Amino acid sequence: MGTELCRSCGSCGFPMRNPDDFAGGDPDAAYCSTCADASGALRPFDVVLQANAEYLVREQGIDLRAARSMANALLASMPAWQERR
Repeated sequence: MGTELCRSCGSCGFPMRNPDDFAGGDPDAAYCSTCADASGALRPFDVVLQANAEYLVREQGIDLRAARSMANALLASMPAWQERR
């Protein structure tokens, strides 16, 4: 039985398993389709922060303010955003 690696987004940590998960459907992309545009370029921090906060609201049912705080902490720990620190 072989094991397949599941890459994760260098911006938000999202596991990228399917072609649609990768920016532009490119399995070599460093970022997911939420954090980067179709060419693989990272979207602005505020756009990524809002998308991640909205995901937390939708999936975990927490309020937007708390979700933005959680998303900000998560993104700050990711390689793509290290220069923002």
